[in-house]
Amino acid sequence: MGGLASAWLLGEAIVIWRQVHQSHKLPVPGQLIGVTALFAVLGLVADSSPAARPVVTLLAWGIDLAGLINAWPAGLSGQVAQAEAAQNAGTGQEGSAGAGQEGSGGPL
Repeated sequence: MGGLASAWLLGEAIVIWRQVHQSHKLPVPGQLIGVTALFAVLGLVADSSPAARPVVTLLAWGIDLAGLINAWPAGLSGQVAQAEAAQNAGTGQEGSAGAGQEGSGGPL
C-alpha cells in the first residue's frame, strides 16, 4: 500500500501546486476531497483483489503523471493550443463557425 499512498500524496500536491500557481489561493476542500475519493476507490479495489494491486498502483501513478503533465506551465495542452493557433494564423483561417448558416451573414 506504500506505492498507492505515495501516489495519493503526490496527487494532492499536484492539485495544490496547480491551484496556488494559477490563482494564488489554496484549493477548495472539494477539489482535495475529490482526489482523495478517487485514490480511496483505487485503494478499495487494491484491497479487494490482491492480484490487481500492482495494476491499481500503476494506474494511480499514471493519473499522477497525467496531472503533472497538465500542471506544467508549458504542458502538452498549451503546446497543442499554440500549434493550432500558429497553423490557423499561417493559413489565414480564423474561426469560420457559423459561416454559411442562415442568418449568419456568411456565404451561402
